[in-house]
Amino acid sequence: MDLSIIIVNWNTRELVCDCLRSLPAATAGLGTEVLVVDNDSSDDSVAAITAEFPHVRLIQTGANLGFAGANNRALAQATGKTILLLNPDTVCPPGSLVRLVKFVGRHEDLAAAGPRLIDRNLRPTLSWGFFPRLRDHWLGFLDPRRLYLRGPLARRIVVAPPRAMPSRPVDYVVGACLMMPREALDRIGLLDERFFLYFEETDWCYRARQMGLDVWYCAECEVVHLEGGAAAKASDFSVRQFQVSYRAFVAKHYGKSRVWLYRLAQFAEFGLKALLHAVAPRGRDHHRAMARHLWAKARLQLVNKLRVEVPKRSAPRS
Repeated sequence: MDLSIIIVNWNTRELVCDCLRSLPAATAGLGTEVLVVDNDSSDDSVAAITAEFPHVRLIQTGANLGFAGANNRALAQATGKTILLLNPDTVCPPGSLVRLVKFVGRHEDLAAAGPRLIDRNLRPTLSWGFFPRLRDHWLGFLDPRRLYLRGPLARRIVVAPPRAMPSRPVDYVVGACLMMPREALDRIGLLDERFFLYFEETDWCYRARQMGLDVWYCAECEVVHLEGGAAAKASDFSVRQFQVSYRAFVAKHYGKSRVWLYRLAQFAEFGLKALLHAVAPRGRDHHRAMARHLWAKARLQLVNKLRVEVPKRSAPRS
């Protein structure tokens, strides 16, 4: 088997079906298996997948295990020489995954690769990023609109790569479409299930980099990512869970004593950005929404123990 494709579904029936419909053309010529892990959906996803895609291996968890836990269920059963973790809110153009498999095969010491992700309007969107660094938040506070800083000091934490940017090694690739060789998975291990949602791929790529393996952004392949939309539309669950996972990543890799330093830096950055949006003279509705969203993120830094209740419907990975 050349490629195992793993998709975790939770109440995204229409999206996951569109994703599955795109796979035959995207993988033409490859020996492929598709595993869909359903996290106890309540929107008839299971019935829809079973009826239209009988070749798909459907794994029902009976509970919402989160992104890492559900993927691990399928990783334990996947047989492909190469494995792809794929979001249900993606559409893979014809030949795209063939190109990504060939790219992975050409690079030694590669742990993971991800394509250029594009939105529904075919514009590049967030595809790879840097591991969390304290200075990036303080730089975001000093120059929140990136008007004065240049070079590495002006970089974004997560990057939407322009089409002119060539393939390159990166810290991590976005987990919406992450491909790994079987050998790398066997060496690095499964996803850390302490990350219920967010930072699973960041943690896995960090572990890979610590072992001397490379993570690559692949400019030769594009995949459509129909992500949750503007940040201001992210649910309260998404915002809170992101902060829980962020703190878990910092504590695991940098030490628990440094978590409060990251919280302080984020409070300063998000608080200032919220203020700038609040006083912006144009596009009042947009700026007010962003101000509320950023201030909510700033306030979370003042909460020591964050409680997150999983909603009944799907929350966006934004």
